[in-house]
Amino acid sequence: MGKQHETPEYRAARKQLTPEVAAGRAYCVEPVCLMGSRWIEPGTTWDVCHDTTGAVITGPGHARCNRSEGATRGNRMRGGIGRWAL
Repeated sequence: MGKQHETPEYRAARKQLTPEVAAGRAYCVEPVCLMGSRWIEPGTTWDVCHDTTGAVITGPGHARCNRSEGATRGNRMRGGIGRWAL
């Protein structure tokens, strides 16, 4: 978990969203959902999502969707995935 996820705001958002996810009332907020449904099944791994600036918490998301979005954005910022010279 990155430093930005250790802030009081993230901890408060996680605490606030946990009952909603546990009750089956949460849906993935990521623009691109990689799962079969946006519904976040209770007991599955989920993350607190934020906008591309990292400044605005947008809600819950499937861990797979959130981490894929972050990896895609990070790779794009670094100029793509590097390849080893053979």
